[in-house]
Amino acid sequence: MATTAPSQIRVALWAPPRSLSTAFERCISTLHRKRRTVVFHEPFTTAYHLGPEQQLPSPVSISKFYTKESGYSYSWVKGKLEEEHAEKEIVFFKDLVYSIDGKYEHLPEGFQHTFLIRSPDLVFTSMTNLLKRFRIRIFRVKLRNISPKGWIYEEMYKLYEYLTKELGHRVVILDSADLLRDPKTMLKLYCQETRLPFSEDMIDWRPGSADLRDWRYSKKLMRVNKVIGQYDRALSSCRLEQSAPRVIDITKYPEDCQEAIAHSEPFYRKLFENRLRLPEDSIEG
Repeated sequence: MATTAPSQIRVALWAPPRSLSTAFERCISTLHRKRRTVVFHEPFTTAYHLGPEQQLPSPVSISKFYTKESGYSYSWVKGKLEEEHAEKEIVFFKDLVYSIDGKYEHLPEGFQHTFLIRSPDLVFTSMTNLLKRFRIRIFRVKLRNISPKGWIYEEMYKLYEYLTKELGHRVVILDSADLLRDPKTMLKLYCQETRLPFSEDMIDWRPGSADLRDWRYSKKLMRVNKVIGQYDRALSSCRLEQSAPRVIDITKYPEDCQEAIAHSEPFYRKLFENRLRLPEDSIEG
């Protein structure tokens, strides 16, 4: 690993899909207005899905539409993240948490690891709804086709255990419900824990892609995700906004969605208990 300047801040964010993680990236991206910042968007996810060591085969029905990223090996991603980046004050990357499962030897050194979690019923119903969109449903992709064996949350908890028990790291955990309930307070808490400088700009972003100019990402992965609508809301919004409360009847969803929720809930609850809490929740606890 290249020598990191003592003042340089390096933070990793691991999250499930459909957890507001790309919107959270946009919060971090606003820091470039005052501090020299680089954001790596889903480099391990690119290695996982499109790289030469592809971990999850593409669903057969859409494989011919997929592109490959031959340069995105796990070792290359680790090396890229560990580069000195001497001209930057902040180095941040976000990835889908399952992408590093079984590849812990490639975890980059020098980063403060953080998690963004979201209730499994919201994650998996959102994933299922995404698969029902016109642009995707013609390929007849099932939730099981695009999910790892442990339905994401098992992989997430395994990583948490490895980081905390094997490596002795303190993992900072945010829950998306808390983030939406009080974005300013939760972002301030996150910044305190990670040494990132809080800025009011993190609350309201400029429309368009101006704050994405310091992102480093696979254009091929970005193209695929834009086609399926994965980033529609995150890239078009200007702030974190809480949607109107809704009751989800999971019995109306496919069996694989219900299985994913049931399997994931115990792992989510363990992570949830270790999250950063809003002040009022700490008092109640």
